[in-house]
Amino acid sequence: MTAKHPRPDYLKDRLLSALLVPVSVVLVTAAIVIGIGELLLALARVRPELGGVKEPLSIVVALLLAVAVLVGASWLAGGGRRPHP
Repeated sequence: MTAKHPRPDYLKDRLLSALLVPVSVVLVTAAIVIGIGELLLALARVRPELGGVKEPLSIVVALLLAVAVLVGASWLAGGGRRPHP
């Protein structure tokens, strides 16, 4: 009995997909981080100070983003509603 070897094209496709997913995730994450940073810097220039608080819009938006991430992560985690097997 002889073992069949996969086609070289199949192996190349598998290698490409195995590299493409992590690289694209890193690129998308970097784009999101840079975009949020640019947004916060732009908001800091809109209202530099309000009532002694420097960059109030940036602080509010950063707080809202942090709350949104925490709520989203809690929702994705299931909040303990799923019973353990």
